Amino acid sequence: MEVIFLLGVAQAFFLSFLIVSKKRKSTGDYILGSWMAFIGLHLLNYYFHSTGFLMKHPHLLGIGFCFPMLQGPFMFVYVLVMTNKTSRFKPAYWLHTLPFLLFTIYFLFDFYFLSGPEKVAYYQSQSTNPNPVIKAGGFLNVFLGPAYVIWSLFKLRRHTKNISEQFSYTERINLNWLKYVLAGLGFVWVTVLAVSTLSDFYPLILVEWGDHSIYLALTVAVFFLGFFGLKQKSIYVNMPDSGKMREVVASKIEKKQKEKERYKHSGLKENEAKEHLKLLLQYMQNEKPYLNGKLSLKEVAEYLDVSTNHLSQITNEQLGKNFFDFVNSYRVEEVKSRLSDPESEQFTLLAIAYDSGFNSKSSFNSIFKKFTSLTPSQYMKAKTG
Repeated sequence: MEVIFLLGVAQAFFLSFLIVSKKRKSTGDYILGSWMAFIGLHLLNYYFHSTGFLMKHPHLLGIGFCFPMLQGPFMFVYVLVMTNKTSRFKPAYWLHTLPFLLFTIYFLFDFYFLSGPEKVAYYQSQSTNPNPVIKAGGFLNVFLGPAYVIWSLFKLRRHTKNISEQFSYTERINLNWLKYVLAGLGFVWVTVLAVSTLSDFYPLILVEWGDHSIYLALTVAVFFLGFFGLKQKSIYVNMPDSGKMREVVASKIEKKQKEKERYKHSGLKENEAKEHLKLLLQYMQNEKPYLNGKLSLKEVAEYLDVSTNHLSQITNEQLGKNFFDFVNSYRVEEVKSRLSDPESEQFTLLAIAYDSGFNSKSSFNSIFKKFTSLTPSQYMKAKTG
């Protein structure tokens, strides 16, 4: 088992090295690289614990007690940086480290300055006479993580929803890979909660394997992050425009959120909405702006000389669609139209999809099925009989 933990340590430090070795590093890269290094230290500390190294060198005892309190903040701040308008690290983010700092300061005076034998005696006494502060710290170790996972998922979900209101595409801006990261960390914290709960009923069993289960889950999460992270090249491989694109996306989303505050009092009258809708439909039909794979709400609004807030209100209230679905419904119809054209027989289905405004095979397949209830290949078979 200890070998697995050691592999997790190596993997975490290796991922950290890959990130910090990039030529162009964003704030998110620094946070993620630091986070991976911290996970490596966390796993290394437990490796020393499980092999008995800490008991042989008691001056190191207790160093990792507060480490779990930083896992959630690392994750949450990374999500914030990836979804905010700017990639700068805000001073307010340091507030998330307060539990860790307060408990570390307490242990600095109550435990860390003790001699080796005193630390061993203190450590062993906790099973029969637990320190209330340590119990409080243990509580935070268990419940802070799940709270931050939920909070992070909420932030990411709002970001995803706002994207569909502003853009007609999701490639490289939807941060779907972060969902996999959060799922992996959620798995870790579910394990922590399960072990913490079951320990009240089966203490003898969990003394043997409880902590092992938690850190085995953390090790699996590191490999999980490594697998999806390496596939997500914008994290580990230089993509010069990725940071700029993220700031543009976040800026538009922030503007959209401010406009929503005025949504109920937008002043858009029913007759004006219908007139704008008429112009919008004519524009889509005649100019076919949806063929532009990077079409945004702002571009359409500027062409029609209408505010993005009003345009969003029109598509949502008059058509019952967000901007993403509105534009992609035209792209799907464009594909269907071209498939019916004999002159398009010389082109592959994917080539037709790209010419119709789609940016990737995966998005084309999922969007096409969403609007037709058939995959593109199923549609072709049904069409040819």
